[in-house]
Amino acid sequence: MPVESLNTLLKQLEEEKKTLESQVKYYALKLEQESKAYQKINNERRTYLAEMSQGSGLHQVSKRQQVDQLPRMQENLVKTFKVTKSPKGRK
Repeated sequence: MPVESLNTLLKQLEEEKKTLESQVKYYALKLEQESKAYQKINNERRTYLAEMSQGSGLHQVSKRQQVDQLPRMQENLVKTFKVTKSPKGRK
């Protein structure tokens, strides 16, 4: 191959190399940005799930307390009914 064609080929390869390096930088930047966006969304998702878990846990505790109080409330109602009814029945 003549020297001129080799120089032309070298210039073409150098241009292609610059283009490829530019693409690599572009995609590296894009990957970094998308990675940060993913991390942000993932952290928000974790926070949301933790809040939901706490809310669900509080709801379950509240529900358990209500269920635990139900027999006592029934006993109190029965006692109140007996106390209210007994004196009237005796008179």
